[in-house]
Amino acid sequence: MKRLIIGNGKVSQIIRHDDDIVLSRPIVDVRSKESIENAIRSHRPEVVINCAAITNLEQCQDNKQDSYETNTLGSNNVAIACAERGVKLVHISSGCLFDGNERLSTETSSLTPRVWYTWTKAWADQFIESYGYENYLILRPRQLFCKLKYKSNIITKFASMREIRAIKEANSAVAIEDFGNMIDHLLSVNATGIFNCANEGTITPYEMAIGVREHINPELKVDSISYQEFLKTIPNRRVNTIQAIDRLKSTGYHPRHVKDAFNDCLANYGK
Repeated sequence: MKRLIIGNGKVSQIIRHDDDIVLSRPIVDVRSKESIENAIRSHRPEVVINCAAITNLEQCQDNKQDSYETNTLGSNNVAIACAERGVKLVHISSGCLFDGNERLSTETSSLTPRVWYTWTKAWADQFIESYGYENYLILRPRQLFCKLKYKSNIITKFASMREIRAIKEANSAVAIEDFGNMIDHLLSVNATGIFNCANEGTITPYEMAIGVREHINPELKVDSISYQEFLKTIPNRRVNTIQAIDRLKSTGYHPRHVKDAFNDCLANYGK
């Protein structure tokens, strides 16, 4: 299966196969439909995986037009180009579209975006769903982590700190290495539609921080903080979310537990 991946961030670097075509700015700019059409016409992929996005919450909030053009209009352009060429679309959405861990969030739960970043992702999802082209996957990974030493990896962030006050709130999360396997599986069974993408079970940011201290940075001071107090310390709201992954498992893919995946990434971090 010939795959074209748009974007070259941490997700793209981990999920790619050796024979994948990986293009990023300035070769392909999702804000230009012509640029996407040229790439598809030139490489003739069977699948386009759109990883291009601005994901930093503060950057999105401070640069609303740019993040809207990339995350929403850019994703729409990719979807239209795939529809016109009959190419399968894999759109990387976000598991942060739901606010609240007192309930399970399914693929059909009402979206509750709280910041500009999640609004831009929600609008893209809604466009793809309603456009009329059925050969798509909208994947919603939640709280990604990985073995790669990458600046936006939560393990890298925690390892670089001297002290952290972390919340003890249960959340879904996914190892990007496992997310790549989920993509491969869903493509192999020709799945379509929306899928939550998370490892089994939950983990708290506090547990993540303790793991980083035990495996990577023994000098890290870890204290707990309530969620409401934590929100007072940050400019943009972070959500707690527990995703239902029954639909993913119904296709035959059964992910390992998130704590096993996190410990594996800690043990092999940077290797």
